[in-house]
Amino acid sequence: MDQPVLHMTRIAPLSQPYPEALAPALNALTPDGGEAPMLFRIVGTSERAWQKFTGGSLLDKGPLPMRERELVIFRTAARIGADYEWGMHAALFAERCDIDAGQLEALAKKDAESGGWSDADAALIATVDILIDRRHLDDEEYARISAHFTSDQLLEIVQLAGFYQGVAMIIGTFDIPPEPGTPPIPA
Repeated sequence: MDQPVLHMTRIAPLSQPYPEALAPALNALTPDGGEAPMLFRIVGTSERAWQKFTGGSLLDKGPLPMRERELVIFRTAARIGADYEWGMHAALFAERCDIDAGQLEALAKKDAESGGWSDADAALIATVDILIDRRHLDDEEYARISAHFTSDQLLEIVQLAGFYQGVAMIIGTFDIPPEPGTPPIPA
């Protein structure tokens, strides 16, 4: 039987036992008998990077409902080709947020206006597209998104789109492969 080929990342990831300062967080992310996701084990090699990363991750309960948060993350991942993040969020959050396979397909392939979305969802997806393309909303675009979201939520949307582009840079720079069993962005 063929042995699986091991992928070597550019920074050796942490392995168990994890350093005392990071052990509680990494152990909470570790499946029984496994390791925490590779991304976290690589970022965790630098205590400063770990603190900055977890401080900006925005996966806590914030002003944006979980479903909308995940729409931002999925659309950002799809637009920039971030298979690692797409796969992790598809595996961990899509079902919990009532984002079905058809919606995932639409997030990966269609523009915001053709996915059968609510007005708020379409505005959210279009805003992510604009932020990725131009990093600036004109007055009409801002009026559209602000009709559906508060200023606290708008800040969260912008920070999420920016953060996950940064995550993709970490993954690409350090050659972190997708987690086993996670799906790629639909082609």
